[in-house]
Amino acid sequence: MDQNNTGASNPQRAEMQAADMQSAEKRAKRFYISLVLFLFLIQSVIMGSVIHLAIGDPAFAVVPNYHKEALRWDESRKAALAADRLGWMIELKPSDIADQRGMRALELSIDDTREDATLDQLTITGKLYHHAHADEAVEVTFNYAERGRYIVLAPAAAAGLWQLELSIEGGPEPMTQSMTFQIEAD
Repeated sequence: MDQNNTGASNPQRAEMQAADMQSAEKRAKRFYISLVLFLFLIQSVIMGSVIHLAIGDPAFAVVPNYHKEALRWDESRKAALAADRLGWMIELKPSDIADQRGMRALELSIDDTREDATLDQLTITGKLYHHAHADEAVEVTFNYAERGRYIVLAPAAAAGLWQLELSIEGGPEPMTQSMTFQIEAD
């Protein structure tokens, strides 16, 4: 009798095994399709976040006229090295405090280390910006104070890393100077 039952149940058992296999196969398909879709969703969220940061963060500002400057690289490089070539030492000293309006005194000292010439006929302009807000550059013009010293009140109240791109005219040749300085928190 047991052989009859097992013999009769073999087709049923085979059908049940085939149904179980189909069910397991469907579950596996759902799992792997869901896994691929989940990984795609994670990648989309990460890429969306990166794009949002790159577009929305002002620290990722594009330098204006960069292409034009790149085309004039030789002239730009010559102007950037002019101070060293002439033996001029340029030093920037930001004041320790800013006033109520957020204005801070920036003192620029220019010394001719080769000759003892006074450097008082220079026209010094610059572009000042905080590294975290590179798209908010401010044009500044330095005023002559005394023997090789120039001063300006600039809107530089925020603590952090600042950049000053100087253009110096009136010397033997045009020159530019890029200066990075730190302002400590009050």
